[in-house]
Amino acid sequence: MMRKCHVIILLLAIVVASSSCHKETLPHTERTRGLVKELLTKLDSTDVYAAKKEKEVELLKKRLPGETIEETYSLYYDIAMVFSHNVADSAIMYLEKAVQVAQLSGIDSLSQEAQIGLAAQLSEYGYYLEAHETFASVAREKLTGKLLVRYYRAMELFYSNKYTDYNEPGNLRKKYREQYNIYRDSLLMVADTMSIEYLRGIERKEARAGNYARARRYNDLRLSILEDHHSAAYATCLYDRFAIAYLYERKLTGEAFDDLLQSAILEVENNNQDIASLLRVESLLNSINEVEAAKKISDYYFSSLQRLGSKKRVVDGVEQTIKINDSNTRLIEKKNRQLWVAITLISILLISFVQALLKINRSRLKIIGLKNNLERSDRISKSYIGVAFRLYSSYIKRLDVFRTKIHSSLRKGHVEQALELTSPSGEIASEERRELFQNFDRAFVDIFPNYIEVVNSCLKPDQKIVPKRTEILSNELRILALIKLGIEDNTEIASMLHCSVKTVQNLRSILKARLAVTEEQFKNAISGL
Repeated sequence: MMRKCHVIILLLAIVVASSSCHKETLPHTERTRGLVKELLTKLDSTDVYAAKKEKEVELLKKRLPGETIEETYSLYYDIAMVFSHNVADSAIMYLEKAVQVAQLSGIDSLSQEAQIGLAAQLSEYGYYLEAHETFASVAREKLTGKLLVRYYRAMELFYSNKYTDYNEPGNLRKKYREQYNIYRDSLLMVADTMSIEYLRGIERKEARAGNYARARRYNDLRLSILEDHHSAAYATCLYDRFAIAYLYERKLTGEAFDDLLQSAILEVENNNQDIASLLRVESLLNSINEVEAAKKISDYYFSSLQRLGSKKRVVDGVEQTIKINDSNTRLIEKKNRQLWVAITLISILLISFVQALLKINRSRLKIIGLKNNLERSDRISKSYIGVAFRLYSSYIKRLDVFRTKIHSSLRKGHVEQALELTSPSGEIASEERRELFQNFDRAFVDIFPNYIEVVNSCLKPDQKIVPKRTEILSNELRILALIKLGIEDNTEIASMLHCSVKTVQNLRSILKARLAVTEEQFKNAISGL
C-alpha cells in the first residue's frame, strides 16, 4: 500500500514539474534579460515621467503670450509638439491656435508651417479627411527650403498611414503606396543629405530594396548625429535599426532585440504614449509564452493609447489585443487541464488512504502503530484538495477579470468591431466554473461517500437537503464541504464559489435554522466523517 502511495506521489510531482519545462526562448545577448527587467521596472514609474512632461508644458504655458506675435506662435507650436505623442486632442488644439496666430501675423511662412504641422498630426491620429483638407489649404507653389522639406515629409507620412491602414480597400492601398514612394523620393531630392529626414528616408528605401548593410550604415550615421541618447528621436532611431533586421531582413538577432528594448525604455522615460516599440516587445514576449510580462506591457500600452486618444493607434492595436486574449485563454485552459489531472491524482491518493484505513481497522495492533501517520496524511490530503480548489477558482476569476478589462479598454477607444469580438460574455468562465464544481463534488463524494447522509441525519425530517438531478452537491452542501476542509472564512468561501458574502452568510444561517441537533453536535458529526 505504501509503495502504491509513493508511485502516486511521484506521478503528481511529474505532472507539476512538466508545466515548467520546454519553454521557448528568443535570440538574446548578455544584456537582454537585464533590459527586459529594466523595462518592466520603468512601467512602474510612469507617474514620475508624466510629471516631468507636465512640468515642461507648464513652463511653456507660463511664457504665453510672447512679447511678439512670432514668439507667441512659437510657444503654441512648441506646446503642441510636446503633446504630439502624449495627448492627441491637446496637440491638435494648440496647433490650431498656432495656425490662428500665424494667420493674424500675416506672415505666409508661419501660416504654412502651422498648417503643415497640423495636417501631419491629423493624419498621424487617423483623421485623414481633416488632414487632406488642411493640406489643400497649403500653397504648395510658394514653399521653398525647409518648408518644402516639411511638406514632403508630412505628405509622405500621410500616405504611409493610409497604405498601412488595413481598413482601406486593397486597390486604394496600392495607390497610396505609390503616392508614398513619390513623396519620399521628392523629400530625398530637396532635403539636406546630412539631415535626419534625409537619412531616415534613404535608410528605409535601402532596407526595402534589400540593401540591409547600406541601410544600417545610414542608421549608424543617424545615431552618431543625435547627441542626446535619452531623447525620443534616439529611441526612434533604435526602433528603425530593429526594423531593418526584423521587418525587412526577417531575421531577429539578440542585438536587434536589445535595440528594440532600449527603444521601448527610452519611449517610456519620455512619457511617449504612442510606443510602436512597446507593441513589438509585447508581441515577441507573448510568442514565447512569457504571458505575465506581455500582459503587463499590454496593459500599459493600451492605457497609453487611451491617454493619447488616437483612433488610428487603437484600431491598429486591436489585432494584437485579440492575440494576447487568445494566448491567455490557451494558457489558462492548459493550467486547468493540469489542475484537473492533479485533482484526480490527489483524489486517488485520498481514496488509497481511506482503503488503507479500512484495512488497518481490522487489526488493532496495526492501528496503534500507524494511527499518527494516517491522521497526518489525512490532514495533508484534505489540505491538498483545498489548495487545488483555490487555484482552480483563481484561474476562473482571472479569466473573467481579463475579459472585462479588455472590453473596458476597447470601449473607451470606440472600436465597435473589437468591442464585439472581445465582449465579456462570460460563457467560458461559466463553463469552467460548472466543470470545476462537478470535479470537486465528484472527488469529495468519492472520498466521503456518506457525507450527504451524515448531514441530513443532523437536520429536521422535513428540512433534508436533496441535490438536483444535474448536480452532485447543492450550494449548501458545497459550503459545508469547504468548511470540513478547513476553509471557514465567509469571504474566502464566497470568492471560491463565485458568489457574494451575503449569500454565504444567508445559507449558513438557513442551515443553522434547519438543524435538529446542537451546532456542536453537528460540527462533531461533520468532522467525524
